[in-house]
Amino acid sequence: MYSRILKKIESIMAKLTGLLFFCILCITVTNIVLRNVLGVSWLFMDGLLRLMFIWMVFLGSSILFYRNDHLIMNFFSDKFSDRAFVIVDMLQHVLFLLFMGILVYYGIHVTSIRMTIPFETWNLPTGYAYMSVPVNAVIMALFAVEKIIYLKESNK
Repeated sequence: MYSRILKKIESIMAKLTGLLFFCILCITVTNIVLRNVLGVSWLFMDGLLRLMFIWMVFLGSSILFYRNDHLIMNFFSDKFSDRAFVIVDMLQHVLFLLFMGILVYYGIHVTSIRMTIPFETWNLPTGYAYMSVPVNAVIMALFAVEKIIYLKESNK
């Protein structure tokens, strides 16, 4: 049940990341055409692009972690016994959970401060961009818990 819910969350995040990428592409092309062909500049586009890019990167990072598609260095871990590998992997995920807790705590703090600071060219708080840090840290922590549960079950 828990695994199915996380798989659904990952699927929604993947679609949202793709949509953000497509929107960034469209806005960038529109911005280029407006500036170079029509001589018009929409100033708010830079802030909007930054907001969308930050969310796309953090969502994408969470997806990569869930799928184990992120950069993995396994030079040493390939030399471990199966039992040692499970122990090291478990320790790694526990430390990762600790780091996600730190990101949630300080991410909320920074987000609340940045909610009083708007983007340069439009009246939207920059905190909405910084909100991606604690939101995705919580999601990645849930993914890490699933990985720990899987390691415990496969080690029995």
